[in-house]
Amino acid sequence: MINHISIAVNDPKKVADVLAEIWDGSVYPFPPAPGSFFVLANDGKGSAIEIIPAGTVITPGEGMPDENNIDAATEEFEARFVKSDVVPQYVATHVNINTKKSIEEIREIAKREGWRPLVANRGEGLFQLVEVWVENNFMFEVMTPEQTARYVEITSPEFMEKAFAGAFEAHLAVNQPAESLNLIG
Repeated sequence: MINHISIAVNDPKKVADVLAEIWDGSVYPFPPAPGSFFVLANDGKGSAIEIIPAGTVITPGEGMPDENNIDAATEEFEARFVKSDVVPQYVATHVNINTKKSIEEIREIAKREGWRPLVANRGEGLFQLVEVWVENNFMFEVMTPEQTARYVEITSPEFMEKAFAGAFEAHLAVNQPAESLNLIG
């Protein structure tokens, strides 16, 4: 289970407030990264998203505490949020969340904020979700209760085994050099 993820946006407070609205959740300050917020879903599982300012990255700490003392203070060795000169317009990361809201409610929230909403039929209709382009740069896939139920159904191990029977071997074969290739070396 994924407990939380961090995303970088231009207006962390606004995005945090809108996400809390979609999730029927709560917004809290997130002190490790100045200007950041922690959005807690109202799902009883502790699901959360840390909303940090664009241009903030996480870097590993330096050094290591005494490995024999798992209760040692570790703050000086922990990961840190730092400013970066690089602020990408788009990233490969996205997040899929579920909500109790309807498709129309999700669309209305996104449109109110000036964000692109798209009801997407993934896999030629295999399942559906609403793409919400937060600040028109970061994609949230938002699922209604009905969409979530279908997603859970098609991601069951039984469904996946049937759907991808033989596909793994075919994928490996495509990504291997052909025996007839003449490699220069």
